[in-house]
Amino acid sequence: SLQRRCREALYRRSEFPPLVVALNSLEGYIVEVYGSKKDITLITEYASDVDYIRNLEQDDCDSMMTLLSSADSSKSLVACADRLGNISRVIRRKKQNIKCVRYNVDKECVVLLVANRDIAKGERLYYDYNGREYEYPTHYFV
Repeated sequence: SLQRRCREALYRRSEFPPLVVALNSLEGYIVEVYGSKKDITLITEYASDVDYIRNLEQDDCDSMMTLLSSADSSKSLVACADRLGNISRVIRRKKQNIKCVRYNVDKECVVLLVANRDIAKGERLYYDYNGREYEYPTHYFV
């Protein structure tokens, strides 16, 4: 697919920035950038399962992301990285320095995480999965 070919080209050209996943005794797994990154640098694609929020109300996944918010909550969609996920699932939520952008690629929703400011080498990556919505609890996140 076009999406797969684009992703492979980005990897070949090293346009996805190098990241380090480490285990921190206080925070659990963390993600740090290996080299400084400029504003709007592509960090990663958010890989996950997509489901209706009503099906995941009792799920303890700590990296859900709203994809489609509807007035009728039975039609709201969320991405959950429980089973299918990548490095994006261990990015924490405080001190946000990355944001998500959503695109329609071949009629599929593609979610990318990008830097929303310059990020220094060794800095941890943070993202607010709720995005100003509070449909599921994240208050206990580090």
